[in-house]
Amino acid sequence: MAGIPTEIVNTWLLANGHFTNPLSSQLLRSYTNDVYEIFSGDEKYILKIYGAGWKNEAEVRYEIALLKHLADKGLPVANAIAPCNGKTLHQFNERFSVLYEYAAGRKPEPPFTPQLYYAFGKAIASMHELSNDFKTSWHRQPLDLDYTIDKPLEHIIPLLSRHEQRDFLCGVTDMIKTGLNRLEAQGLDWGPIHADATLDNLHVTPDGQIVLYDFEEGPGWRAADLQGWAFQGQAHQEKWHAFQQGYQAVRPLRSADLEAAPYLTIAWDIWGIQIDLDRRILHQGHEQVRTYLDEQLNNIKGRLQQFGWL
Repeated sequence: MAGIPTEIVNTWLLANGHFTNPLSSQLLRSYTNDVYEIFSGDEKYILKIYGAGWKNEAEVRYEIALLKHLADKGLPVANAIAPCNGKTLHQFNERFSVLYEYAAGRKPEPPFTPQLYYAFGKAIASMHELSNDFKTSWHRQPLDLDYTIDKPLEHIIPLLSRHEQRDFLCGVTDMIKTGLNRLEAQGLDWGPIHADATLDNLHVTPDGQIVLYDFEEGPGWRAADLQGWAFQGQAHQEKWHAFQQGYQAVRPLRSADLEAAPYLTIAWDIWGIQIDLDRRILHQGHEQVRTYLDEQLNNIKGRLQQFGWL
């Protein structure tokens, strides 16, 4: 984890009118973005400096607009803010940056109970329901089959050295596309999504309220937020059912969306391979690329076996 040195971040925040009080910062993670915890007096904030080339201005402004829409409707989210200068979007050198509220509560800790997943399901359903009427002029790349499967495949296939690996991955992607096209014809729910709906991207308040943050993508099929990784996994069935029950306490779930969830889990796995390759693996050399791809294809095989598709 590298990121921009915190003293440079602090100087930039003060120079650009974000704060007037002395402050300090701590790098939380550096991957697609550099994310910092900012301390100013008794207050805490999150600063996200978007990775170079990761999101364009319209895509970041889409995220800001969606968060405002959800916050205005009462959904607990970590909203974008402008402490002193009235602006929410800034440029740090040639990269975009946004300051966010620090989500109330704290990250959940194991054991992750069915009760937590029930509340999680309600929060995601509320996010979907409240975003149904969201409109903005800012364009965000839709998470369709071209973006999550076809374009990643163009990057990945030439890096696979063995015919059986290429045949396997092409067969998997054909299966996913066929399944999703079939289910789309049945009316898959489409709209703004979180796109990384995991326990890593929420806080739980002392009274059990879920606060969502780190909205990075969308729009897409809502089934991508439905915890499809738990499909047919016996160890996770109680949690997955609890999530579904929580979701359905807010809005109905159609059978096509539930059936699509595991397909989209694998699509996200393939999309994630491209992101990993671009962001950290390719520059490590041929041997590391080969080892990484072997591991990822084995992980996909494990998914297929869990889902009963292999």
